[in-house]
Amino acid sequence: MPALATDQLPAPSPAPVATPQPVAPVDVAVSGAFDVAADLGRTVYVEALASSHLTGLLRDALARRGLSLVASRDQATVVYELDGAFQALRPATQRRADIRLGDYAENPASLATKSGRGPSVMLSLNPLAILIGTIASNVGNATGAQDSVNAATAGDPDGKCLSKCDEWRYKQRNVVNLTRFGPDGTATCSALATVEDAALRPAELIQTSLDALASAVGLPDALAGAVARP
Repeated sequence: MPALATDQLPAPSPAPVATPQPVAPVDVAVSGAFDVAADLGRTVYVEALASSHLTGLLRDALARRGLSLVASRDQATVVYELDGAFQALRPATQRRADIRLGDYAENPASLATKSGRGPSVMLSLNPLAILIGTIASNVGNATGAQDSVNAATAGDPDGKCLSKCDEWRYKQRNVVNLTRFGPDGTATCSALATVEDAALRPAELIQTSLDALASAVGLPDALAGAVARP
């Protein structure tokens, strides 16, 4: 049988092109806005709990607004206190991750997840931080041995999803609160950022909620870039 000429050979099939999946958008909600400018002329102390980095950024921002800052709570007429938490939960397997805002700001590394259900130290910070009802106490996978096996063989500590894979996406949220304690009472501004995604996105949610909070209290851009992406 005579050989076919090169121009008679069938064209090779084009290589399949992977379609990029859209990135799930982050939703943001703010409540309790107030303006720090109302405290001009008062002595002010500010602290981001568990984070000297965030405390420094807030002090600089308040000083730029003309507020009079002092070195201790005892010297202050008004105290600002920043706190918050990131939480994530995979409904299908109850795998979770959580970290306090200050801890992440000081060390923005990739988060380790925990298998099974268990108590979270973050739940007491604010009711908005609770992901799905009450996370009940459970010993879960105390040794982490099964997680290691699954991660090595399936690329995921929970193994491979075979059905209802939409329930394997992490429901994630970060809440940040700036609470003002003054002679006229207490006020709290809260910013909540949420997303549902297969990948954990703590840095993005934390930064988004910090930016929203700063704008809501009259300090736009004060915390821009406060949290680095690992």
